[in-house]
Amino acid sequence: MFGERPIFGNVEYKIDSKGRLYIPKFTGVEQNDELIIQKGEGNYYVIINWSKIEKEIEQFKKENNKIELITHSIVALVKVDKMGRIIFNPNGFAIDRKVFIHGNYDSILVFPSEKDYEKHIEELKKSR
Repeated sequence: MFGERPIFGNVEYKIDSKGRLYIPKFTGVEQNDELIIQKGEGNYYVIINWSKIEKEIEQFKKENNKIELITHSIVALVKVDKMGRIIFNPNGFAIDRKVFIHGNYDSILVFPSEKDYEKHIEELKKSR
């Protein structure tokens, strides 16, 4: 099962002609694991530890009715196939091209290019 350890690292991958993206081995995902695709600013998060987040959302619903603020940016709930891929074809990400993936604890960030990733890092540095 995934989610037992933090995920760190960068890798360039290709979205294939059918819109599938291999999830890097460093994530530890297994067949039929459910992942969330969530829109960020110029990128997408693929949240690996969905079961933990689902429990947190249920608890939050009990305490507060403003759950829409958390869930409005969820694009899809996807399952990992036996080859370690997910269907990943959100707007702005062309199929049959490379993307840049950055491991970010219990999620991965998917950027259209390494240049977009570097821009993201520069913005983070400016905000500190």
